Amino acid sequence: MPLTLTGRSSSHFTRIARIYADELEVPHVFNVVHAIASASADVFAGNPSLRVPSLTTPEGTWFGSLNVCRELARRSPRDALLVWPEDLTHPLTANAQELTLEGMSAGVTIVMARLAGLTDEHAALEKPFARLRGAAAWLEANLDAALARLPERRLSFLEVSAFCFLKHLEFRGLAALEPLPKLCAFLAAFGARPAAERTAYRFDPAPPA
Repeated sequence: MPLTLTGRSSSHFTRIARIYADELEVPHVFNVVHAIASASADVFAGNPSLRVPSLTTPEGTWFGSLNVCRELARRSPRDALLVWPEDLTHPLTANAQELTLEGMSAGVTIVMARLAGLTDEHAALEKPFARLRGAAAWLEANLDAALARLPERRLSFLEVSAFCFLKHLEFRGLAALEPLPKLCAFLAAFGARPAAERTAYRFDPAPPA
């Protein structure tokens, strides 16, 4: 039974899992969620939080990027050095991970509000945009130093999630990265990896009528 990764090609949380699957050489089927606004858990591989991604295995289904990546690592034929969030024992590295995930969540809030018809100038989006921009500004000032503190590795959840977060800002038009040269350099370096190139953001085509 092949593993099934349920998600969207336009989702930064899904892209984290897809990069791990590619880097760790774990075969899987990609199941696209088209009805992202659905309130049915069945659409999201049974995830009651109605989020992507999920990974369905013969033993059960794993919900969320971090859970999925851990399971992919357990199933990988590669003996890869990996750095997980619990390995980030310095405030700089731990805060980099926290602000990356907070920025990603703020981006989801904005995208879903846009789907509901709200404009970016709506009062309800003032704080999500402030959170997102604040996270990006902090990462511009601190991400390089945080990554320099990480041990030898093939992948860290921090750098994969930071890459997916920042590229999503461009893809969704949530923030301009040109004023953030250190982050642009990070994106160029990590983006040269084949796994990053093969998982580029796109909008999944609609299913046949």
